[in-house]
Amino acid sequence: MLKNDKMANFMTVPATLKELDKIEMVRQFDGVYLLDHVVTATQKVILKAFDVDELHIRTKVKALVKNYQTTTKRTKLNRKEMTKWQG
Repeated sequence: MLKNDKMANFMTVPATLKELDKIEMVRQFDGVYLLDHVVTATQKVILKAFDVDELHIRTKVKALVKNYQTTTKRTKLNRKEMTKWQG
């Protein structure tokens, strides 16, 4: 077990899930997705229990955005092809 100099504050499972639920992505006007807020100290402590840090979260967000952008481009191309064949 790791030593912690601070007094341990325990959260209930619903409170923990509610806190982690605040980590979310938002779409900006230019269509780019970013984290809505910075990861708070409380969220970092919770994530640390699962061996996850803020860098890991940011890396996953970038991967999700890249995946979304390629999927969106493919969908637009497929729609254009379908319209071409139907029209």
